[in-house]
Amino acid sequence: MVQTVSKSLQSATVAEKFFSVEAYYSFEEKSIHKNEYHNGKIIRMAGAKLKHNKLALQVGRLILDFVLKNKLNYQVSGSDTKIRIESLNKIVYPDAVVICSPTEFYKGREDTITNPIIVVEVLSLSTQNHDQTTKFEMYRTIESFKGYVLINQDVERVSVWTRQPDNKWILEDYNGVTATAIIAALNFCPISLEELYTVV
Repeated sequence: MVQTVSKSLQSATVAEKFFSVEAYYSFEEKSIHKNEYHNGKIIRMAGAKLKHNKLALQVGRLILDFVLKNKLNYQVSGSDTKIRIESLNKIVYPDAVVICSPTEFYKGREDTITNPIIVVEVLSLSTQNHDQTTKFEMYRTIESFKGYVLINQDVERVSVWTRQPDNKWILEDYNGVTATAIIAALNFCPISLEELYTVV
């Protein structure tokens, strides 16, 4: 999703310079928009297009089906679950997330987790550079984070990054509806691009 500072926050940011995490949650609970927290700044998230939301829901369903079928000890959640990145003092929204069990909540808040194993982001022209670089770098600071799945909403393409035992990352690209993406960090979970993109 595109990040923009909301007009209502611009003047407050100038006056206060810094928002505490507590102030962020207080603001978020009253806001009609989703907002992320970036080391003292509250960043409003732009709304996603229908195609974006359908792909995010579909990949979450496909992953959940695999987890349930194989009786894996993971939780799967969607774009309403926040991720706390402690080392960078950030709180962000993924498009979908697979969470290690037991789920670790940030300060007991059941809307914010700290132990994702897989994060999924749906790319568009306006978000792909941020998601492929800056956001990926942020997620990589989380110890439990092992796999990053990027779904292109404009063409049938899925990219999967996998953390290796030596902490290097390997990228695999999958193109076209005949391809099947493999999430190696999640017991080699297969994602059929034909099934994924059938919703759009």
